[in-house]
Amino acid sequence: MSAEADRKKADAKQAEYEREYIRGSILDRNGQAIAWTEKAGGSRHYLNGKAFSNFLGYQSKIYGNYGIEKTMNQFLVHSSSPSSEKRGADLTLTIDAGLQEYAYGKMKDMTGSLVVLDAATGEILSLVSTPTYDLDSLEEEWARINEAEGLLLSNAFQNPVVPGSVFKLVISKAILENHLDDEKIEDKGYLKVDGQTIRNYNGNAYGSIDFTEGFVHSSNVYFMDRGLTLGNALIQNAGESFLLGQDIPLDFTTLHSSFSLKDASKNELAATCFGQGNTVVTPLQMAMIAQAVANGGEMRKPYLFSRAVNGKGDTVYEGESQILAETMDRETADKIRDVMVKAGESYGLSDRYGKIAAKTGTAQRGDGTNNAWMVSFAPADNPRYVIVANKLGTRDIGKTLAPIVESLYKRLLDEG
Repeated sequence: MSAEADRKKADAKQAEYEREYIRGSILDRNGQAIAWTEKAGGSRHYLNGKAFSNFLGYQSKIYGNYGIEKTMNQFLVHSSSPSSEKRGADLTLTIDAGLQEYAYGKMKDMTGSLVVLDAATGEILSLVSTPTYDLDSLEEEWARINEAEGLLLSNAFQNPVVPGSVFKLVISKAILENHLDDEKIEDKGYLKVDGQTIRNYNGNAYGSIDFTEGFVHSSNVYFMDRGLTLGNALIQNAGESFLLGQDIPLDFTTLHSSFSLKDASKNELAATCFGQGNTVVTPLQMAMIAQAVANGGEMRKPYLFSRAVNGKGDTVYEGESQILAETMDRETADKIRDVMVKAGESYGLSDRYGKIAAKTGTAQRGDGTNNAWMVSFAPADNPRYVIVANKLGTRDIGKTLAPIVESLYKRLLDEG
């Protein structure tokens, strides 16, 4: 039988299942239904069509399946049941629905994203992207949704962008591993690299500074100087240790980033050292980098699918926590954590629940606007959560995200 014939047979069987079976529900980690179908062949219903659409995707009789509804379709559409009722398996996510709705409420009026990970396991607790679309009016609004650039792509995991100074976490690893952190450099507010003058944010000059001061002040001059001393190969190795420039398959998507210094000029290397240049990365991968620091160098694989259970109560799919990479030794990770704590204090982040380790970034987009970032984890001495937020195409700076990030920690640690 030809491949085309096999495909047609499979499509016919799929169509039969969709007519005869009640599509399985998608539940949050606490059993709250966030997507469900009430009868065989019936329409899909959603808890909050806007808050969850960036990763749920959609299931439509007209436009087909997308996102999780497509990735996990084989489980949702059909499974053995002990009774006459035909229904697909129910899929439980690692997402906390209440947290997701709360985070969406904080981000809904801007363009950007917010990611919350369990620091120890890699479970994705929240994954917000704005602006978004309403799943409950998908078919009526289809033309408008498709005309809006990037609306169907999640800013959290499908849209890699310039990171700005949050990328200094990567450069910090190279500085520390090569024992350049104790040397002081003179920061005059600018550095000339092959005839190009590159300045600190606002042209600030910090004088004689070491690694800790360079990190807390987020001195571009310091990180350029150290990066040029290290050279392309050592910075390239640091990036690759965090899997930058590689495709990373996850259970619900594949992460993409761009990072290469192999043929880069000194100017490109200098720009890369403070997160400009040609490097682009997603907030979810930056959360993985922060999580590696929080875990003493151990990067865990983020996952969204907890389990799928069929009508008989049998688990037909189960997610698991996995080590993805050993990025650095614990001593290096602890030193980065310590300077992130000092940076968090400088942003005015509360220590009510323990110190928040953080790094901001303000990446210039070349059109007069910025990508504002905040990468964080808390409590710093016993990390439980990683939060990364970004705001795209804004005139704001990274520090302006502090109230949002702090409010998320308050909710998580109050309830936890």
